[in-house]
Amino acid sequence: MPKPCMPKALFVYSKFLVSSLLLVLSLNVQAEELPLIPPFIANKLTTQDSSLFSIYQLADSEPEVARKKLSKFSLEHLEKTDDIRQALYYLTIFRLEGALGSTEIWAGNKYAEDYIAKLISLGERVDQNWMMGEAVLEQVIEFVETGEYDQASQHIALVIEIAKQENYQHLLARAMKWRANIYVESSEYPKAMDDYRFALEIFTHQKDQIQQARVLSNISTVYFRLEEWQKADKYSRRAFKLIDKVNFDNPGVKAMLHINAGIIAKNLNKPELEAKHLRAAVKLSTEKGSRYAQIYALANLVTLLLQENEIETAIASAQRCLALATEVSDKVGTVYCNEAVAETYLKQQRYDEALVLSEKVLAQFEVMNNRKKAILLKEFISTIHEERGDYKQALAFYKQYADEGKDYLFDERRKQLFALQESYEAKNKETEIELLKSENALKTARLSEQRTLDQLWMLAALIFCLVIYLLYRRYTSVAKTNFSLRRSNATLASQSLEDPLTGLHNRRYLEQWLESAEHNRQLDAYDLVVLVVDVDHFKKVNDNYGHDIGDNVLTEIAHRLKDNARSHNDLVIRWGGEEFVLVLALAPDSNIELVLNRLRESISSTPIMSANHELTVTVSIGAIGGIKNDVIYEQWDTLLAQADKALYKAKSSGRNCVKLVGTY
Repeated sequence: MPKPCMPKALFVYSKFLVSSLLLVLSLNVQAEELPLIPPFIANKLTTQDSSLFSIYQLADSEPEVARKKLSKFSLEHLEKTDDIRQALYYLTIFRLEGALGSTEIWAGNKYAEDYIAKLISLGERVDQNWMMGEAVLEQVIEFVETGEYDQASQHIALVIEIAKQENYQHLLARAMKWRANIYVESSEYPKAMDDYRFALEIFTHQKDQIQQARVLSNISTVYFRLEEWQKADKYSRRAFKLIDKVNFDNPGVKAMLHINAGIIAKNLNKPELEAKHLRAAVKLSTEKGSRYAQIYALANLVTLLLQENEIETAIASAQRCLALATEVSDKVGTVYCNEAVAETYLKQQRYDEALVLSEKVLAQFEVMNNRKKAILLKEFISTIHEERGDYKQALAFYKQYADEGKDYLFDERRKQLFALQESYEAKNKETEIELLKSENALKTARLSEQRTLDQLWMLAALIFCLVIYLLYRRYTSVAKTNFSLRRSNATLASQSLEDPLTGLHNRRYLEQWLESAEHNRQLDAYDLVVLVVDVDHFKKVNDNYGHDIGDNVLTEIAHRLKDNARSHNDLVIRWGGEEFVLVLALAPDSNIELVLNRLRESISSTPIMSANHELTVTVSIGAIGGIKNDVIYEQWDTLLAQADKALYKAKSSGRNCVKLVGTY
């Protein structure tokens, strides 16, 4: 009987393992050696183009260095060549303008439009559509910066079409980012988030950390427009963390990041951090950066300076802001700068001028369809009337501010947040499908590998055992990961229905409860009451004792509301801020006002102890009763609006009381 040829079998299998290992290593090396951004252009370069291409890359991260190197090239000479170096020169100029501003580089010459036209002409001559796509994108950026959003929308569609035809992924990602910026200005936040995520995936794949940081900062803008300040802060921090990883000295980008961070810090009640970011933005944009960045930095700085009582500096900053916006024809920037000027007028007690200018700005915000800014400006106009002694007009504008503000918070913001959540969940579903496909592919590969191993019979027993051991290690690692993911998903599902501060249910849970209420036979025997509870003068608690004590107060009020709910059919929701929404199930013959006053007294009758402070806190309640469970889902928005109006009456009647608008 012939002996098995063990050396040959071992050699064949060892060769197989080494080849596999080399393949894996080569793939890792390729991943590490991906060409720097954008690969589409890098693939078209010759040896002669490399020096200009390196300057083009530097223009984003180290624009000052790139500017000095670019000055050594003769544009007149390049324009005789009709090759990619001419296009690289124009593209580098576009990047430098965004980073440093045109006046700082070219002593006031407005060159951008000339070079855009030259790049389009070059693209037509050499039949390179991608050059025309780059040039039209620069036009889009100028349209957005000057507030011409209709023109920007028309042109961005062309850029996206060209990028897709040419398979120019980096251009496509930048175009999607700018289209998202346009969507943000028209408050189409779900569409904007879809485009931002698309762009972020491409920039992440191409390892463009600077563009990633820009997109993350843009996403934070979406969340702070929806007043989701914690989420906005999260994305802003991620943007800063990214640019800290690279050798990055782009004042234009840094200034815009600091402006966003300053606005977020202001609304998170962090005045020192707000001042730090806004002053950094002004310094960066004034010394080297874009005029557009300087305009928005100055507009936001004025409010801070007035709070710090630096009136003369605030006036000078507001006037400088307006002069810059006028100089570069920035229509949107002019509106924001006029708002800042109006603030300085009010501080100087120039009431008539403040009023005229504020009403002009209000009209412009309404034309721009910037509903949130228009609502906030009505509060500012109310303050002007109040300080000049016209209390009737002050009350009228404040009522508009209060009513429209409630509508905005309870309608637009809620709809946009739900839409964003749906978009996020849809994205997660797609990811889960891809993971399942990958898992099936992995299982198929394992089966194939097992069949191959079986053919090596006993001569490869030692190597076979080694492979089994490695596979087992891999299997246990994947199993542990899957278990951890399932546990994390279960935790996230629970947390998504619960307010993290008070432990009460949140708005998302309310949506589920409303859908099931009409089919809940236990509620047939009851009349439902919808009420809105608002903590009186809660801002003073935060201002006088700090946010930690304010949080303790909200938590204790939540416990008292929950403890005083009459049955397991009652629902207590934290609506947001210092507001709670309750749905009580009462017997038809119940005295609703008596029940609601007991609920109110459960808060006001016993002081709240927190950090050695004894706080007497009261609440105002607006309610509507007599509601049947089979109509509450369809009529919810109407019922909530009625309860909210009742709350407004309670607030207007001196607070610490109950107003019931009747039965439905």
